[in-house]
Amino acid sequence: MNHSMLYIVGNGFDIHHGISSCYSDFKEYLSDHYKNLHEYVIRYLPVKENWSELEKTLADLDIDFLIGEAENCLYSYSDENWSDAYHHSYQYELDVVVSALSHELKAEFCKWLASLDIPSHGNLSCSPLNLDKRGLFLNFNCTPTLQRVYQVPEQNILFIHGKCFVESSEIVLGHGWNPKEIPDLNAVANPEDMDPRVMEGNYIINDYFSSTFKSTKKNIEGNKQFFDDLGSISKIYVLGHSLSEVDRPYIEMVVNCVTPDSSWKVSYHTEGDREGHKITMNQLGVENVEFCRIQEI
Repeated sequence: MNHSMLYIVGNGFDIHHGISSCYSDFKEYLSDHYKNLHEYVIRYLPVKENWSELEKTLADLDIDFLIGEAENCLYSYSDENWSDAYHHSYQYELDVVVSALSHELKAEFCKWLASLDIPSHGNLSCSPLNLDKRGLFLNFNCTPTLQRVYQVPEQNILFIHGKCFVESSEIVLGHGWNPKEIPDLNAVANPEDMDPRVMEGNYIINDYFSSTFKSTKKNIEGNKQFFDDLGSISKIYVLGHSLSEVDRPYIEMVVNCVTPDSSWKVSYHTEGDREGHKITMNQLGVENVEFCRIQEI
């Protein structure tokens, strides 16, 4: 079946429908239920007050601060109170933080998303948008809003970051800095002179950057069929998506796959967003584009 419309759906779409899915809401969730994890995020990641760039900051783990704290457990082999447990205490301290900011954070993020109250079409706090459920949907959200509110068939939706509402769900949460571009902490002139505990600790930190990396290239390749099917698309609607740098490759892929004369309609929240979207669309070479509020779609 050929489709003529594509909707690119971001978190602003859920927020518009009264869903408390802001990163600031996730921050409050962690503060209320997982205080240690909340503290680790604030302590080791450069998050702003509203956590709006939480994913991006995963690439900016304060390594020096983390190592400096863990070094309090890097006991000298000549310590008169030496214990065999000290062989692993330094690595353990690093692993506690690294595991929290990678695996645990992702698991709690998924659990939080699954707990969000998703409205039905009959109890919306806003007027429903004029969406054509026969179109295709590139959905950056992990929630079932499109199905529940607009009865969009699930086969028309690509959940590019996964789903939070199915059993054994796996979602994508991470930064866009390729680990291959991050210096290996063990790449030193004389690694044989390094304390083996420090070397093991460096491996733990190196693995952190790999586990929190969001590979857009791999994700696009894994969903090649969806993008191949965009050749008949002539109208694209961007609903509540920030067009952020980390997701730029997906938008570029859409631009390359749809017909060259396709028309675009991009929603914005603030005037600052509008200007930013104009710059992004210009950089992508999209000329036939209109900017509007999401409720005008």
